Amino acid sequence: MRIRRLRTPIMALAWLTLAVPGYSDGGGGDWRPPPSGPIFDVTHFDVIPLAPPQVDIDFQQKAYGLLFKYRNNSRFDPGLESFRIVNWIIASNHSQIIDVWDSLEAFNRHLAQPHSVKFRFGVQGNPDLCCIGSPIDDRQYSLVHSFNTPWTSNSLPSTVGTSGALFVVTYADFLQEVMESDPDEAAQELVQYGAATSRASGKHLLNYTVLQQLDRPNRFAILEVWDAQGSYTTWQASTTTAAFMSQVTPLLGSPFDHRLNNLCGKTFVDGTGCVPP
Repeated sequence: MRIRRLRTPIMALAWLTLAVPGYSDGGGGDWRPPPSGPIFDVTHFDVIPLAPPQVDIDFQQKAYGLLFKYRNNSRFDPGLESFRIVNWIIASNHSQIIDVWDSLEAFNRHLAQPHSVKFRFGVQGNPDLCCIGSPIDDRQYSLVHSFNTPWTSNSLPSTVGTSGALFVVTYADFLQEVMESDPDEAAQELVQYGAATSRASGKHLLNYTVLQQLDRPNRFAILEVWDAQGSYTTWQASTTTAAFMSQVTPLLGSPFDHRLNNLCGKTFVDGTGCVPP
């Protein structure tokens, strides 16, 4: 049976329709105005770890090659403030793309760029059935608060792999009834803990950023950059963190999802992850 390849313009239009974020209260359907500040786009990238002889091509090498090219091409898009790829330490075939735009309009223009569309089709719509295990999961966030060096700053460490800084992405899902009772409580809890983390960790904590998801405001992401994994582990075992967890856990719809990552450059090794060139 022959498989017909759909024309890119039609598929691109369909993908863009799905990718553009909506604005509701996450449950009641009330309209919310578009955010006026920077947009943080966090994308989950899950590659199937297959290689010859199981398949004709190395899925991870092809997918990460396309991902690095996409990052490099995106750097020329108007409105881009930052673009990083971080690689999950415990599962190197998983990464997260964190790109920041100066406005929602700039982000939407980026989605329509030929290199953006080409990347999407290259990893999830090509005839080799390569390369990702699940559809690319994009989530857009607004900035709540940031401590220490801004996430978008070029001053943050750029060393690739295990010898570089630790990049942590944590997902928090608060109960809807918490948001209905006090829309600001969840954000305040995360910001207060961020302030305590910044005060106590000194030079070890390079960045702590709290984000709120645009279309589901009960969901948050926390970005952290630490000088080393040991510093992060020590803080997680502190009495301050224990007290925070005790206070915030009853407010959560699911446990915190902590993902510890290394920074990616331009080289990926199967089974190891991102390494220096």
